[in-house]
Amino acid sequence: MRQETLRRLISLALLLLLVIIFTVTTDSFFTGANIITLLRECSVIGILAIGVTMTIITGGNDLSCGHLMGTVCMVFAHLYHYTALPLMAIILACLVTALLGGAINGICVGLLQIPDFVATLSTQFIFTGLTYILAVRNEFGQIGAIQINNKTMIALGEAGPGGIYLVTFVFLGLAILAQIFLKKTKQGTYIYAMGASRKSAEYSGISFIRTKMTAFLFSGFCAFVAAMFTLGRYRSNEVATGQTFALQAISATVIGGAAFTGGRGDMVGTVIGVVFMQVLRNGMRKYGFTTQTQAVVSGLIIVLMLIFDAYYNEFMGKKNKKAAATLREKKVVNGNG
Repeated sequence: MRQETLRRLISLALLLLLVIIFTVTTDSFFTGANIITLLRECSVIGILAIGVTMTIITGGNDLSCGHLMGTVCMVFAHLYHYTALPLMAIILACLVTALLGGAINGICVGLLQIPDFVATLSTQFIFTGLTYILAVRNEFGQIGAIQINNKTMIALGEAGPGGIYLVTFVFLGLAILAQIFLKKTKQGTYIYAMGASRKSAEYSGISFIRTKMTAFLFSGFCAFVAAMFTLGRYRSNEVATGQTFALQAISATVIGGAAFTGGRGDMVGTVIGVVFMQVLRNGMRKYGFTTQTQAVVSGLIIVLMLIFDAYYNEFMGKKNKKAAATLREKKVVNGNG
């Protein structure tokens, strides 16, 4: 069994264990209404996590995706409140903003060779500043919120077939498309190759700049999609929107088996990781845990998974080397025979 497949099965087993525990110990967890709510809560973080996974597989990261999402939300609110532009023009402006944010990250990392962590931590502050600059203000200059009454935007936050929210269908659909892109296209192969070994990838003619730009543009697009559905759900805007989402998205990718060193991970694992983290939070709320306690437990789970990953990768590395050495010995014996 491949290392990646085994790691994914471990994440899935942990998810199923959590579901069983919360189902047995609470009366309100495994109900139709709670499952639909749980999937809805997974979806926005999941959409961001899809973009983050793409950057992590290249051997990098994107700490700014949540803040970029918040900026996109505020661009929408600003144009919706202060201009008479049609809805499609506002949405197009939001898409351009998200792609520009992704491009800025791609330029910093790919062209300027700034480490992903430093680059996206810096742009995180830029996006936050832009959010406050664009914030809607009242006659006293104080930042306020507006109500979004557009029927099309409201529809984004409503339930679809079977009572499942539209954002859940979009999350799963986007995950499938991203998985196909990674596994079935040449550019997807380049993304894995760059994460596995940048030097080897560049020797093979793969462009570091183009690969990083592709990953960050995709992450920017995911921030745009997440922003639209967030606005549709809450029908309002807040300057703090999305500021904690990046860490949640990154946590989900770690739980799902993506390696910070790059070259490993996929959208199946990310979906499992997103659902795992949300099941954990949902179950803790059923237990009556405070927000602070939930944060501590979530952090401990992530640390434990990182420790497990380190030992797991070391164990599998030794196992693979031993298998390769055994195979070489058999070839030598057969050759001498």
